[in-house]
Amino acid sequence: MDPEPPRTSMNSSMSIFPFSRLCKRRSVAVSASAKEFRNPNNHSSSNEAVDGSDDNKPQMTHKLFDAITALKYAYVQLQQAHLPYTPKKIKLADEVVVSVLQALSDLEETYRSRSSLSLEIHRHEDLLAQLRSKLRIKDLEMRRLRCENEKLDAENAALEKAVKQKLLPKKIFHLNQEMSPALFLNVFNLAAKSIHEFAKPLISLMKASGWDLDLAARSLYSSVAFAERSHKKYAFEAYLSQVMLDPAPLEDERFSLDQLDGVMNSQDPFDYLIADPDSQFGRFCRSKYALAVPSKMEDSFFGNLDQRSFVLSGRHPRTPFYQAFVAMSRWAWALQVMANSFVPKAEMFYAKNGQEFTREYMEDVVGGLVSNRGMKHVVGFTVTPGFRMASTIVPCRVYSYRMKVLHEQFQT
Repeated sequence: MDPEPPRTSMNSSMSIFPFSRLCKRRSVAVSASAKEFRNPNNHSSSNEAVDGSDDNKPQMTHKLFDAITALKYAYVQLQQAHLPYTPKKIKLADEVVVSVLQALSDLEETYRSRSSLSLEIHRHEDLLAQLRSKLRIKDLEMRRLRCENEKLDAENAALEKAVKQKLLPKKIFHLNQEMSPALFLNVFNLAAKSIHEFAKPLISLMKASGWDLDLAARSLYSSVAFAERSHKKYAFEAYLSQVMLDPAPLEDERFSLDQLDGVMNSQDPFDYLIADPDSQFGRFCRSKYALAVPSKMEDSFFGNLDQRSFVLSGRHPRTPFYQAFVAMSRWAWALQVMANSFVPKAEMFYAKNGQEFTREYMEDVVGGLVSNRGMKHVVGFTVTPGFRMASTIVPCRVYSYRMKVLHEQFQT
């Protein structure tokens, strides 16, 4: 009879299994419990939990309990294989234990991958929250700017309407109406007022475009010391008057009272331009715009020369700025047409810088100057030129200042 194999305790039998075997996966026949744990038809693969979704937590917990149950069952089988001692069963049970331990290792790796992915997701969620916060801030800023833009549009519309109402002429012209000095004086005052009104948006655009108004005023009248900072506006009015009332563009034109009546009695002079863009008035507007608004100035205002090109091509752009220019041009053109319609023609004159102020020929745009002993009231520059019509004088409008007179001039 063959000798009975020695009985070995559980602890001693377990010590014969190298630990390195726990890291090897084997394809073996396993028990029902182990098969159930590894059967993909009953439970999804552990790798399916790598997506990091919170919905997979119950599934992973279920797999872990299954693995522990299978490990316990495999361990029981391993114990039973020792009593009686059966090498073949021990080997099979050992492989089952190793297989279940490998499955647990896979679950551990899956959990680590899920944790890493979860951290990455949280990091991106934080970044997304920051971006959303910045987006909300930008959205609020856009809303604020949109409100400001709408407010500016409303203010511009109101300003345009106000300018049109102020410059809207009364029915002062009639076909074949006599060109009287009183009528001429009325048109002169309205022309000066229209130049003053157009200077306002021009100066506003210069400020908005980064122009140095002090430097610009000094470039026009360097020797004049302005009494107040706001008085520099008269330098720009004088510039516009010189351009708009220069008779050069009309010297070779034949004047038609028909056309004068049509332009001046149109509710909007721009409508007249659209109806007859190449009329005498249309040609006047084109030539004066090119001089009054140089290309450098227009480019700084609008970022391009599109409006200038449009005007020089013989057309008239329907923009608020050009329409305001046309409103001013109507009175400047009418004044020149009337000056050339008198027989003899009305003569235009300017007061020179440093010339002593004379009330007969001049009107101070500031006003309120009081004569003081030891001071002389002199002209800084002419804001709007004056006119002579036979015995009638229309005084020029000037910006004046005080100049000290040497003491000996007052000694007797």
